[in-house]
Amino acid sequence: MPNGCRVVLRQVVYLGEHGDKPATDGAAVVPARMRRDRRPLQNRVTPFGDVVAISQRGLYIGNRGIIHDPATKTLLGRRWTTKAWLVCVLDYKGRRRELMGGRSWTELFFLDEAVALAAGHRPCFFCRRADAQAFRAAWGKAKGGEAPLAPEIDAVLHEERLERGRKRVHAMSDPVAELPDGAVIIAAGEAYTIAHGRAFLWSEQGYQAARQIRRADGLLTPPSTLLAIRAGYRPVLHPDIESNPHF
Repeated sequence: MPNGCRVVLRQVVYLGEHGDKPATDGAAVVPARMRRDRRPLQNRVTPFGDVVAISQRGLYIGNRGIIHDPATKTLLGRRWTTKAWLVCVLDYKGRRRELMGGRSWTELFFLDEAVALAAGHRPCFFCRRADAQAFRAAWGKAKGGEAPLAPEIDAVLHEERLERGRKRVHAMSDPVAELPDGAVIIAAGEAYTIAHGRAFLWSEQGYQAARQIRRADGLLTPPSTLLAIRAGYRPVLHPDIESNPHF
């Protein structure tokens, strides 16, 4: 795992920050066993960018601004209030939050970084600074210019991730077999993460066994993010893929 990120497979630990700045609230954690309603909150992000209520556990947390009502812990009508869609670490300096408990930002969760990038997010410059700098440098290298500022990256990603308010699917410019590890495609309505030359199906339960996908219907990973991956950025993939690439 790059840059010393430590994965904690718990939903109640956080922490990157909206706008890449430290949070000012000190909300306490409410353990899952103390919640009256044991149903999952609507806070898991799919590769299509949808925010759904499933029990899937993931490697990263992130946000798109404030999109929930803390009184009911349910989402509002909008699915973003800022162009800075972040990917943050679950565990940062022991800080803890109550999920959807305040009005600072809405905690969202991703199975792994490939899924987060496909949904249109990018590494946080506060809690994942080394990764964010690597992403920024790869972005600049791929585009043949200086490493851009975060708002410049966000502006490009916002154009590439949405089309009329919905997830934008991009045309494939390369065969599936030539895509780098961490790219996410769509085939027959399903999302697949490419790794080790194979396609791993994303599902509510996690990744499913690898398959051979000869033809994809489109690319879910934004083109500029794909270029950054090709230029050297390495998304963190779920252990089901990394530890057993042929499961």
